[in-house]
Amino acid sequence: MHHHLAVLYRPYVDEIIAGRKTVECRLGKMGFPPHGFLRAGDLIWFKEVSGPVRAVATARSVRCLAPLTPAMIDLIRREWNREIRAPAEFWESRRRAAAATLIWLGNVCSLRPFWIEKRNRRAWMVLDGPPIPGQPIRPAQSAPAAFW
Repeated sequence: MHHHLAVLYRPYVDEIIAGRKTVECRLGKMGFPPHGFLRAGDLIWFKEVSGPVRAVATARSVRCLAPLTPAMIDLIRREWNREIRAPAEFWESRRRAAAATLIWLGNVCSLRPFWIEKRNRRAWMVLDGPPIPGQPIRPAQSAPAAFW
């Protein structure tokens, strides 16, 4: 089992905690986390943009799709947006994405919010272990340093 840090805007973290957002969707470049780095059973720690870590969940199931076409992105939207809960702007801004990672969430646990030291703009990071309150995050040595 590996640990991952996912950074989302507050409304999406709220939706995950409330059980309404049951699938996390990351669209981006091939070779960048979580695409190819996340496995079923891994733990995902959810942090708000410029905010605290507020939840943790298990990756119940993971599906990586690549290479993508705009038609495939439309299909993902039609099939799973009820669970992803992304607005139209999300889908439009990612029409040229090369890879998709769909993550079905399980065992979602709301946490007492805690702050960590994160000094980069990465929206997803593979970690060496769980985030520790007040401590710098420790990226896994096997994960690339690039962000998306």
